Amino acid sequence: MTQSDQIKKTISSRVAAASSSIIIPPAHVTLRDDRRATIYAFVRSKEGSEIEVCTSATERRVISSEHVDNVVRVLMDLLNHEIELGQTYPQEHPLTFDEFKNYWFLAFTAVMVLDSSGGTEMFTFEDAGDRVLGTFYVKPNYPGICGGICNAGFLVGQLARGQGVGKILGKQYVEWAPKLGYTGSIFNLVFETNIASQRIWDGLGFEKVGRVKKVAWIKGREHEGPVDAIIYGMTFKTE
Repeated sequence: MTQSDQIKKTISSRVAAASSSIIIPPAHVTLRDDRRATIYAFVRSKEGSEIEVCTSATERRVISSEHVDNVVRVLMDLLNHEIELGQTYPQEHPLTFDEFKNYWFLAFTAVMVLDSSGGTEMFTFEDAGDRVLGTFYVKPNYPGICGGICNAGFLVGQLARGQGVGKILGKQYVEWAPKLGYTGSIFNLVFETNIASQRIWDGLGFEKVGRVKKVAWIKGREHEGPVDAIIYGMTFKTE
């Protein structure tokens, strides 16, 4: 095997890792008000037809399509709300259920849920409701031999604002993405008016590697009109 073939194989395996047999155990976190929450990793089955959730450091299992769809609907509403606000995401029109599911659950998805008062049992996703606090997806930013660089999208529930959920999810992304085989990250479109997002990426050590001039016409009371987008990048640390 030539060095070129080896590089291609290595990158291909990194991309495939997001939907293979990798197991990433749930992460237990604490919100600013001292409530506890858990971040679960959702991955595609090897065949790609079902969605599984990692339940421990050694196990992942298929959850029923009904329960998956409960989560999908909650997260879909979060994204469509952001789209309608017209300030953070590039989409112009709300997504349908199938459009969102194929977009957000393409390969790897993290979902943060509020723990129960007892905090001992695993969340079943039978009734997602207000317990879903936030989410992010991870997928390759570029195709083919450039697939080792990933991209992600983030959402925080309206009732979870002010609890540091965005920063917690960002830190989890930086920790989990390398476990999926990625060597670095690119965020293509962080609008210059999205100050909260910039604070998170600046604080986590991302670099501003580029700028896209007047790329979006955003809506809002404080600013409406064409804005630039910042391109953020990070090379992940390897052990």
